[in-house]
Amino acid sequence: MYLCGIAQSLMSNETRLLQHIQSSIADDSFVRLTLSKPTDPKGNLKKVIVSLASIKRESQLSFVYRHKTNDITKNLSIKQGLVTIESQLTGEFDIANLFTTTSDFAYERNGGKSRLKQKPPTFKTAPNRGHDKAKRHLIQGADYLQLLGVLDKNGRVLKDKGDKFKQINKFVEVIEGLLKNHELASNKRSIRVVDMGSGKGYLTFALYDYLSNQLKLDALVAGVEVRQDLIDQCNGIAKSVGFEQLKFELGYIGDYALDSTDILIALHACDTATDDAIAKGIAAKAELIICAPCCHKQVRKSMTESQGLDSLLQHGILKERQAEIVTDAIRALLMEAKGYKTKVFEFISTEHTGKNLMIVGQKRQGPTDSQQYLDEVEKLKEQFGIKEHYLQQIL
Repeated sequence: MYLCGIAQSLMSNETRLLQHIQSSIADDSFVRLTLSKPTDPKGNLKKVIVSLASIKRESQLSFVYRHKTNDITKNLSIKQGLVTIESQLTGEFDIANLFTTTSDFAYERNGGKSRLKQKPPTFKTAPNRGHDKAKRHLIQGADYLQLLGVLDKNGRVLKDKGDKFKQINKFVEVIEGLLKNHELASNKRSIRVVDMGSGKGYLTFALYDYLSNQLKLDALVAGVEVRQDLIDQCNGIAKSVGFEQLKFELGYIGDYALDSTDILIALHACDTATDDAIAKGIAAKAELIICAPCCHKQVRKSMTESQGLDSLLQHGILKERQAEIVTDAIRALLMEAKGYKTKVFEFISTEHTGKNLMIVGQKRQGPTDSQQYLDEVEKLKEQFGIKEHYLQQIL
């Protein structure tokens, strides 16, 4: 018994509380223990929170020491943890609250007297004993990810595909956030998606899987790609996994005939191909336009006579990065002028991909004061000496 070392001089209430702690650990009903009201009110330590965690397949007590300015976590064996609790309960704190799935216990010491009250349980079920927060993956273990070379036959991420797997899941998380409470995802309606420049199809497959199998929507998804070998490969995989309404088609973004769509996606379309995709989405009255631009050559070449920014643009790398920022800022403004509420953000860390900027446009309801956005575009063009922006031309 872990309590064999408890001094016989302990008052009965402390002994009873320690027994409840031990028994709740033994029958896995332990939820949490908090120790508060330190006996030294001027000390830095204000509170201790104890939880039960499975660390390397061994049950341990995890102590969070809450100080004025920081928290410190220590993990101890059950035996060491109970000894530590005994010491803290008898000498460092005057209040303890034990939460189990069968009862709550409130202990308080005031001067030389103590009391212990038993109450109905606050929690009906024990928490997850996992020590590390489980990583949330919307797409897991799918057959198509094995066929695409992201997972092995046991459903584990291949050693050189970790970044790609994170990127896929993050992309689906972005889609989840955009569709939350959106009419596109309500009433189990049909939804059409076009992915311009689908490449090897990683994200196209994941999106179809999410829309069809998780949201249970009648999803029609098309991937547009210029490489016939990738189209054949992706169509073969789609057929083998039963994705009947996922199709891959041959075509260039600028030439692709798109009458209408609900969602237009263009991830890593090179240079002005991103502009072509945005223009196609606007013309098709897409509810959502989602782009992750790649390279920005057109505006960089056009930046000739800037207004007092020569020192900023004289170095090649700085000019290149500034061109990226200005290009995407103008893209967002032009989308605003066409009735889209835009957001520009990093959708995944640069450690996973350098092409991590995302532009999202969500169609507004009602009229838009387009001129104010067009005026901002002209200001930027004048300031950076930009003669033309390709998206503005084709719009």
